[in-house]
Amino acid sequence: MKKGYPWIDRMRMVAAILVVSIHISPLLQLNATADFILTRIVGRLAVPFFFITTSYFLFINGYPSNEKIKKTLIQLSQWYLLSMLIYFPIMIYNHYFQSSDLFIIIKDLLIDGTFYHLWYFPAVMIGIIIVLVLKKYFSIKVSFIVTLFLYFIGLCGDSYYGVIQVPIIKDFINGLFQYMDYTRNGFFFAPLFLMIGVFITEHQSRLTLKGNIVLLVISFLLMSLEAQKIHMLEIVKHDSMYILLPVVSYFLFQLLILHQGERHKNMKDISLYIYIIHPMMIVIVRMIGKTLKLNVIVSHNFIQFICVITLSIGISILINQYLQRGERNETNNV
Repeated sequence: MKKGYPWIDRMRMVAAILVVSIHISPLLQLNATADFILTRIVGRLAVPFFFITTSYFLFINGYPSNEKIKKTLIQLSQWYLLSMLIYFPIMIYNHYFQSSDLFIIIKDLLIDGTFYHLWYFPAVMIGIIIVLVLKKYFSIKVSFIVTLFLYFIGLCGDSYYGVIQVPIIKDFINGLFQYMDYTRNGFFFAPLFLMIGVFITEHQSRLTLKGNIVLLVISFLLMSLEAQKIHMLEIVKHDSMYILLPVVSYFLFQLLILHQGERHKNMKDISLYIYIIHPMMIVIVRMIGKTLKLNVIVSHNFIQFICVITLSIGISILINQYLQRGERNETNNV
């Protein structure tokens, strides 16, 4: 049996749950500091992990074939389209199409996502295309420098927005916001993490398990200090991007691939479904709370989080079982 990376599959589930926590802030009423650590520090590792994982398996056997590239982009496009259809009724209910002109709709469709969590799909697709072009025509060193520069631009429009003092740079960053709501997108955020995944496939780490853990802990603690400092200084426009986030993400992923064994494919699929449907579960839980006058579900973030996670995981498992049953029936009919 071909060996896989079970820790990566487990981390997919953890990352999906972290994304849900970011959107609910479950510990806010219990302990604001703990919630900040969970959602603004630990939670920020989730999406970079997904980016690195995508490129790692895309480039694991070298530069991917046209067929593999096409398959990957088509699958991502299909999931994006399905996700848009799922949230289309909510967008209509929120009068999105009445209050948005054609430019905003196109911008959301191609860059920002048509719902607040769907930015991931255009981001990963744009990022993949950028990385593919860089890797095809330039060395890994040059490619890394380019993606680092893009990430630097992203930082200036994100966590370090308030630091910008040079007029020409500030005007450039503000100009970007005419065409995108955030710089944490496929142009400035995704490429570096996707390139890290490529780098890991090409350069085997010489770190021992202990050495990797030590460097992961040190870099995480430093990133935690960075996050706390920039929030104290009130310089953030958004807080998805930190200087040390790529470093922490690198050591985290290196740790995850150290162990090979039988993988947990169900976790891969279920984590994707959780990511896609959890905002819908947030809406449903709040509707149930208001309808049944269970105000605690609406007002208490932790209880709401437990309800949303329970629904999201339960429904995702059911979806996975249904799709697997369909695949088995198709196989038996062949």
